[in-house]
Amino acid sequence: PDASEWPGPCNQGKINVSIARASILKEMGVDMKLAQANHKGEPAMSAALKEALHKKTPHDQKIVVIKVGTSSLLRKGYLHLSLLGQLAETCADLHRAGCKVIVVTSGAVGAGCQVLNNVDKPTDLAGKQAMAAIGMVRLMRMYDDFFTSVSQPIAQVLVSLDNLMDRTQYLNAQRTFQALLARDVIPIVNENDTIAVQDLKFGDNDTLSAHIASLCDADYLFLLTDVDGLYTGNPNSDPDARLIPLVESIDDLDVDVSGGAGSAFGTGGMATKVNAARLATAAGCHTVVMNSNQLHTLPDIVVDGASNGTLFLAVPRPLVGRKRWILLQKPSKGYLLVNSRAEQALNNDKSLHGTHLVSVVGDFDAAEAVALMVRDSDTGDEREFGRAIVNYGADDCRKLVGKAGEDFYDIVGFGGAESVAHKNNICLWIPEGEEARLMDHPEINMETHPSVNNLEDLAEFMSDKPSRTPSPSPFNL
Repeated sequence: PDASEWPGPCNQGKINVSIARASILKEMGVDMKLAQANHKGEPAMSAALKEALHKKTPHDQKIVVIKVGTSSLLRKGYLHLSLLGQLAETCADLHRAGCKVIVVTSGAVGAGCQVLNNVDKPTDLAGKQAMAAIGMVRLMRMYDDFFTSVSQPIAQVLVSLDNLMDRTQYLNAQRTFQALLARDVIPIVNENDTIAVQDLKFGDNDTLSAHIASLCDADYLFLLTDVDGLYTGNPNSDPDARLIPLVESIDDLDVDVSGGAGSAFGTGGMATKVNAARLATAAGCHTVVMNSNQLHTLPDIVVDGASNGTLFLAVPRPLVGRKRWILLQKPSKGYLLVNSRAEQALNNDKSLHGTHLVSVVGDFDAAEAVALMVRDSDTGDEREFGRAIVNYGADDCRKLVGKAGEDFYDIVGFGGAESVAHKNNICLWIPEGEEARLMDHPEINMETHPSVNNLEDLAEFMSDKPSRTPSPSPFNL
C-alpha cells in the first residue's frame, strides 16, 4: 500500500512499538521492504520497524511450551497418572488465563516397555523405535482421557529434525501450530521416533521443546524434571551444591552438568536442558527448569510473574525469521575459530571474511551450518557465540585463513563469494551483544522464589558468579 494509506501512527512517520509487532504490521497490510525503502532518509522509522520485530504487545496471548520428561511421566516403571491429571488441570488453568499451551512429551519408549510387561529398554535404534511406536498409542490415550476430563481438545504432532532443517517444512510446521492454537487446541508433541534416523534425531526432548518454542514464538518454555532446578553441582553427590535461581547469561555459568539422564528410560539430563535453554532464550523465550511436583505454580509464573526453579532470561533482541531458523540448524562436524575482531564485526551486522579466521577445525561442506568459536582472552578457552551457513567447504576455508576477499579467486581457483559467510546467513547466540538483564523485566518477581529471601540475597548471588566459562561443545547441541 501507499504510505498515505497506512494507519495514523505509520502515516505520521512514527510507529507505536506497542502495536508494531511484525505480525500486526502484516495484518495492517504494511509491506516491510516498502516501508524501509520509502523512508531511507528516516533512520528512526527503520529502527522502529526493526524494533517491532522484537516486541510483543501487552494484548498478545502468551504462548507457553511445557516439556514433561520421562523421569516425571514414569514412576516405578508405570505412567504417573496423578501427574498427567495435574498437567491437564494446569494447562486448562493457563488456557482460562488467556494463554496458548503446547505440551512436549517424553515417555513413549517407557510406556511401550510397560505395555510389553516392563521389558528392558532396548539398546538398538530399531528396538527403541519399536517401543516408541507401541508406547505412543498408550501415552496419547492417557493424554486424551485426562484432557477430555477438563474439556480441553488436544492434537498429536510428531516431528523429526529433518522436518525443521528444511526451510519449507519448517514454515509449514509453523503454520500448522498456528492453526491449532487459533482453534484453542493443545498440541501434544513428540519426536517421530519410528522413522527418524540416528544422524537426524533431536536426541532428547529438551532440544525438541526448544525448537518448538522457537518455531511458535513462545514466551515461556518449562522443562519439568525430577530436581528443583539447575545447581552449582550435582545435588546427589555434592552437599555444597546450591540452587541457581536466575541465569542472565549462560556463558557465565560454571556448573557441573555431567550427570546423565534422570531415569533408565530417559535420554536427557541437565546438560541437555542448559543447551535447550540456550536455543530458546536466543529466540526470545524465557526458560524455566523446575521440579514437576511444582507444576501447579506455572499459572502464577506466567500470569503473575512468580518465580520457581531456575529461570533463564530471554535475550532482549531475539532473532527472527530466517536467522532464527539458521540458529536451530544442527551444526556440522566442524567449526570456525575466529578472532575477537570477528565477534565485534558480526555483532555490528557484518559478514565473516577470511581475515577474521584463525583456524578451521573438522570437516564440513559449503552451505552447511557451522559453529563460530572465539578464544577467551582471559582463560584461553574456546566458546561458541554463533552459527553461520558458510559459502565454502572446510578445505577451501583453510586456504582462506587470514586472506582478503579480493584474493579468493586466485586461492580457491573459481569465482565465489568474497566472504566466508554473508551477514544474512550469520546468527549469534546473543544478538548485537546485548545480554539479558533482570532489571529489564519488572514483571518478574524474584522475591517470590523459595530460595530468595530478598533482592539483596539475589544480588549477592549474582555478584558471586565466576568468570565466563566455555560454552557447551557445538557437537553436543
